[in-house]
Amino acid sequence: MKKVVNIIRILIGLVFVFSGFVKAVDPWGFQFKLEDYFIAFNWDIFMPFALALAILIPAAEFIIGFALLVNLKPKYAIWGSLIFMAFFLPLTLYLAITNAVSDCGCFGEAIKLSNWNTFYKNIIITAAIIFVIWQRKYLKSWLKNTMEWIIIAISGVFIFGVSAYGLAYLPIVDFLPYKIGVDLKPDPNLKDKYFVIYKNINTGQLEEYPANQYPWDDSLWMAEHEFVDTRIEKAQKPALLIMTYDSTGYDITDSVMLNKKPTMLIVSYNIEKINQKNSEKLKNWINLAEKYNLNTYLITSSDSKLVEQQLNNYKLKIPYAFADDIALKMFIRANPGIVFMKDGVIKAKYTINHKADEMKVKEVLN
Repeated sequence: MKKVVNIIRILIGLVFVFSGFVKAVDPWGFQFKLEDYFIAFNWDIFMPFALALAILIPAAEFIIGFALLVNLKPKYAIWGSLIFMAFFLPLTLYLAITNAVSDCGCFGEAIKLSNWNTFYKNIIITAAIIFVIWQRKYLKSWLKNTMEWIIIAISGVFIFGVSAYGLAYLPIVDFLPYKIGVDLKPDPNLKDKYFVIYKNINTGQLEEYPANQYPWDDSLWMAEHEFVDTRIEKAQKPALLIMTYDSTGYDITDSVMLNKKPTMLIVSYNIEKINQKNSEKLKNWINLAEKYNLNTYLITSSDSKLVEQQLNNYKLKIPYAFADDIALKMFIRANPGIVFMKDGVIKAKYTINHKADEMKVKEVLN
């Protein structure tokens, strides 16, 4: 029985460590997920605490999992894991029934589970935890008390450091689809299809043909048909391609996201986050882009009047385009963030805390 209990303890620890880590590396992403919860449940009072909770919850989960995994204070850790599941098990049942939030975010962006699968997973974990608590007499610490707490504290410093780095720069492990090297270009074999529509004069029936295949050279057929209209079947855009528009709503995706010329994109889904301090850093990036003749755009989902106001306030001279805020949050976990692209390929990603230097630009040009 002792062996069984310890195997289950290790498995529970692995789940908690993994779940905590994948959320801790991406604190902005988990903040967005918590905000989804607060909106769905009308918990507006918790909105100001979303970021703090996005750091604390994964950290607690990781520390509990680490303690279980390496058998440090296992009796405390197993009770801590039960407290977690006492909250998340009924929550995931509610989500499974109502679908109030489509993805629970339990494993961050690393693994997506349906709400029902998440609930079933939590039932298994909870049952395993209860079993270990029932047989907790087999949980024995293997280090002295002080050393156990020191190692647990080190694990806490580690996981908080992971989150701090993700906040200041970018996640140390990128689970998002917009990784460096990803090509956003459509499949060249996918092209728009053109059709012509003719009406049979005798029967009134409408007939549609591919534009290059209708019998235009058949004089008898042409005498019996009259042209009605054309139809264009647009080629499907890649799922990852972020559609961008100018202030009039005109699609400028090809110029912004798919330009063959090296392009620097300043991404700010909420342009109010641009202030005096980071605007000076943005100017350094913009000046570098101008020096090396890069296309430069600001991409935002903010209102056009607010964009103009912010650009004028901080004397930022840069053309801008608009895109969906959810897509921009997935594109780069920074606001503002800097993304270098060339011919639809993501070449590099930086935050405002990265120093603007020529080597970074030269790497994109090579």
